[in-house]
Amino acid sequence: MPKKEPGLTLDELEKIDPSYVIRLKGGKRYPFTKALISVMWRYGVESIETEMIEHDPTAQRATHRAVINGSRGMYTAHGDCCPKSVSNRGVLPHYQRISETRAIGRALRWYLNLGETAFDELGELEEDTQPQPAPKKRKRAAPKPMARAEVLKQKGHDIEVIDSLRRRRNKPSVNDLSKADFERMLEWLKTDQAKQMIHAYYIAKEENKRR
Repeated sequence: MPKKEPGLTLDELEKIDPSYVIRLKGGKRYPFTKALISVMWRYGVESIETEMIEHDPTAQRATHRAVINGSRGMYTAHGDCCPKSVSNRGVLPHYQRISETRAIGRALRWYLNLGETAFDELGELEEDTQPQPAPKKRKRAAPKPMARAEVLKQKGHDIEVIDSLRRRRNKPSVNDLSKADFERMLEWLKTDQAKQMIHAYYIAKEENKRR
């Protein structure tokens, strides 16, 4: 019988590399599956095997099984992906890979005895913990469209990209925000969650170009 070993903690994972853990609303932390893959060899993982056990192209749904073998024994877990389990519709065409990644992440969590859910397993995400007020009508004193586009450009953002992400989440466009809401959005763009969503947007865009 495999020897019982102490589990991996998020604190230990952050010490290895701070980018391995993302901190979201309320300070809650989640590990990335890619981080668990990066450190798994330190804990005796010898192999990973995956198998697609369900696939419905019409519904864009897939389910995978992942099996982890190593010095701690064999661990099996499942992962799935469908339109209802992803918040970023831009990555939905890659539902098969997301399903497989989630299965691997869950199996590695069992193997490493890490209780926290992997970031890749999460579905719907929110920008913050407070409900957003209803969109307000633009006032005469509100900045002109070019003014806000310029502010975003100076901070390294494209207003078309930000508006696209907001439309996917049924949120008003940048130019329809009040001054206070616009300032809150600028603060949100500094968070790890925003960076992850923007990164995923560009990845999906590049992959669509290759088709």
